[in-house]
Amino acid sequence: MTPFEALTGEYAVWWIDFLGEHTHVGGADSTGWLLERSKLRPGEAMLDAGCFIGSAARLAAARLAVRAFASDVNTDFLRAGRASSGGAAVSWAAAANQRLPFASGAFQSVWALDSPLAPRELSRVAAPEATLCLCCEVPTDNRGGLESFLDEWAEYGWNLAAHKPLSLEATQAWRRAEAELVRRRPHFEGRYGSRGYLAQLDLMARMVMSYERGEQGHGLFVLSRGGR
Repeated sequence: MTPFEALTGEYAVWWIDFLGEHTHVGGADSTGWLLERSKLRPGEAMLDAGCFIGSAARLAAARLAVRAFASDVNTDFLRAGRASSGGAAVSWAAAANQRLPFASGAFQSVWALDSPLAPRELSRVAAPEATLCLCCEVPTDNRGGLESFLDEWAEYGWNLAAHKPLSLEATQAWRRAEAELVRRRPHFEGRYGSRGYLAQLDLMARMVMSYERGEQGHGLFVLSRGGR
């Protein structure tokens, strides 16, 4: 049994069951897309913030020989990541994205993949010349849409370098997850408990509806500052 499989048995939540080790929309393909555009060079430092089991950090360390760091509030996730393939090449820290235990300007690339966004703190730990790699939901309705999202980061000196829309992929992922929850109800009801099952099914239904109504979208973003 792999560390991830052991973790899956311990944590009964839909996002682990349906998204796998790369718990963000697009999975490993999205991680690779961002890595190719991160402008990271061997020996530079990157942070995988809100990392789950640090799949992005481990991939960056393996492919680019960077100094990879990974942080998450859940120490069980960190423990599983450290025990996974490539985990020894990553430095692990228990921390929330809103309060990171790193010096200002410590990283040439900062990542947050479907984890809480804290623009001020993520920007603080990024170097003056750095990239910011995000996989996240973005507003598409009267909250200002993509422009308002980018304006928030522009306050900290970031400019859009690359963008890949993933709204369709996200909608399809949530639809598949919802359908699978319904189709295999006995399995997931036994796994989550009756109340937990209904709560997670209701959450999936709300997510599908919000995407289908165009209330929110999803995407990959590479932001840069300082000429990086």
